[in-house]
Amino acid sequence: MKVGLFQQQSLKVMMTKELSQAISLLQYSAMEISSFLQEQALQNPLIDFQERSILAQRKAPRSNNVSSRNELNPIDVIAAKKETLYQHLLGQLSFLTIPPSQKAIVKYMINSLDEKGYLKEDIQDIGSALNEDLEAVEQALNILQKMEPVGVGARSLQECLLIQLQRKGACTPEMELILTDFFEEFAYKKWDKLAKRLSISIREIQEIYDEIVLLNPRPGLEFGSEQEKFIVPDYVVQKEKGQMVLKGNDAVNIQVKMNSDYKNALNDRKNQELFMYLQEKHREFQWILKGLNNRKRTLDQVMQAIFDYQSLFFEMGPAYLKPLTMKELADRVEVHESTVSRAIKNKYVQTPFGMFEMKSFFTNSIQSQDRQELSSSYVKTLIKQLVDQEDKRKPLSDQQLSKKLEEEHEVAVSRRTVAKYREELQIFSSSKRKRYE
Repeated sequence: MKVGLFQQQSLKVMMTKELSQAISLLQYSAMEISSFLQEQALQNPLIDFQERSILAQRKAPRSNNVSSRNELNPIDVIAAKKETLYQHLLGQLSFLTIPPSQKAIVKYMINSLDEKGYLKEDIQDIGSALNEDLEAVEQALNILQKMEPVGVGARSLQECLLIQLQRKGACTPEMELILTDFFEEFAYKKWDKLAKRLSISIREIQEIYDEIVLLNPRPGLEFGSEQEKFIVPDYVVQKEKGQMVLKGNDAVNIQVKMNSDYKNALNDRKNQELFMYLQEKHREFQWILKGLNNRKRTLDQVMQAIFDYQSLFFEMGPAYLKPLTMKELADRVEVHESTVSRAIKNKYVQTPFGMFEMKSFFTNSIQSQDRQELSSSYVKTLIKQLVDQEDKRKPLSDQQLSKKLEEEHEVAVSRRTVAKYREELQIFSSSKRKRYE
């Protein structure tokens, strides 16, 4: 083996700052682009941008050019943020006439609630953390569970439902027994066995079930989170003069330009340090501007291809969604599959049939009996229709659904595939859908 210096040529793909930034910008949502530009504008005085009102609801537009500030309509910037569960409960606590020590325990519990409104921390641990006896903690829990929303402070689903029934004055001894001792049999509809143990009829259990399903198992979710999530469509599809038209959503467009106050300073070499600084910031500005333009061009190409291919969906609805993979669309647009994957991430389209995430226009194919390709979305629609139309006293099993799909719609799918799609649709199994009437 020789020791020495040798030259060797090789090709390597380097992840430059510009490439990394372009990849990030492509997968950013409109809100994330807005946040990104806010951060960049704080670091780069050359960046001047204006947000449309729908994005400005969350934050006022930032402009380095004081002479071109927007005049905001006060109606447009009304806070859309909902009251949080934490705020709602603390508001109630402030009006209670209870000792400060007890208020402190209740406040601690409020801080310990999860987003559903459940208390997951054990009351003995709470007592130890606050150096309070168990009786004082239990009294505080009782106070919390009497607050709104009804069911807050429960330590389990059964307790949450029980609190709501008791508050309504609708809790019978049978209901309490079912929720405390026989909840598993009740939930999995082992009602024959349950009816014998409680010495009541299956019809009475059905009536209890109908009452309980009207309750709210997650009372905390009706309140806002600390950080509201906004969904803004990037594109809008609508009918104009009898034709379906695809448009970019002007409400999410962000106009980025160079701050006019610094244009002359860019070529001024009197202060060399300032000149070099502005030249570097100008290069960064150009990278961002190029990245935003590339993002828009790629998104427009991808969405136009989706619009052209899924024209039946936009005309007639979700049942007419055609099979389409990201690889197929990437070939149509002549980009890499990973580019399509990044482009559709967190992007939404407003259609005549509601708001859809862009990734929902991609679906696997299934062969019908006449060798025609059908989308999995179409098959799911058929399954939902069959379940909606079934006799609930004799609900269709997955095998029966599979047979009906083949006989009535000429769609051949296995029982296991039916079960998979049913679960994705959040449809219960036949045993749980059965009604005893």
